Amino acid sequence: MKLVSYLIFRFFVLLLGALPFPVLYKFSDFLRVLVFGVFKYRTGVVQKNLEFTLSHMSDAERKQVAKKFCGHFTDITLESIKGLTIKPTTLIPRFKLRNPELFNQYYQEGKGIIIYAQHYNNWEWGPICLGLQMQHHIIGIIKHLSNPYTHKYLVEGRSGNNVSVVPTYETSKLFQRTDNADKAIVFIADQLPYGKERVVELEFLGQKVKFHKGAAHYACQSNFPVLVLDIHKMKRGYYELEATLLEESPAQSTPEHLTKVYKNHLEKLIKEEPAYWLWT
Repeated sequence: MKLVSYLIFRFFVLLLGALPFPVLYKFSDFLRVLVFGVFKYRTGVVQKNLEFTLSHMSDAERKQVAKKFCGHFTDITLESIKGLTIKPTTLIPRFKLRNPELFNQYYQEGKGIIIYAQHYNNWEWGPICLGLQMQHHIIGIIKHLSNPYTHKYLVEGRSGNNVSVVPTYETSKLFQRTDNADKAIVFIADQLPYGKERVVELEFLGQKVKFHKGAAHYACQSNFPVLVLDIHKMKRGYYELEATLLEESPAQSTPEHLTKVYKNHLEKLIKEEPAYWLWT
């Protein structure tokens, strides 16, 4: 069964990869109506999440956020799949790093860095072409997918072009290496914690939420400068990335404090344009 689902996935990769972007977005418009209008995919979850976290908005304003999110969700789903077939250099104009000099100054100083990222806008294009815009070699920390065929295919798709990936269970081993001075280690830091260890509960968008503080633990341990990478949507299919320094010397901080600093940054980002976060 896993092989069958993998083959179906590969079929859609080939199909969507052949579509020009204007046609892809026409299909996205149709898919949005089908998925959210007809099948009501997780619309209750989206509505509940928006009510809990954006209580300062009126019902009409939250409905507009939900509508915008649904269109954005189908867009990034199709963009992510199509991205697996795109030549990385041709994707750079659509996924441009605004301030690579902030990363490069640490590379020139011989310092490895830790990058916080989040499920905001199209994060899946990062492994494809971000490494071509940086001097550091990027290492992404990823979860292991249950389907071994899909997992292998996506790992291969996310590797190369100055990028590699490491599964979560090998993170500790990664930080024990002595050759990390030219590495940028990326954590998707807004995921639900998958264990009870290294968790801190914080006030987030008006709710008590548990954050995984593993990235902050390794930052404080290694004293790698910590940056956050925000993805801004300029228009349909075009994004710009902006790096911000969160902590220059995390060894002087604590994992709890560093996680809170990231949480505050994420909260501000979402409030500025809530439709682009993963409300499902």
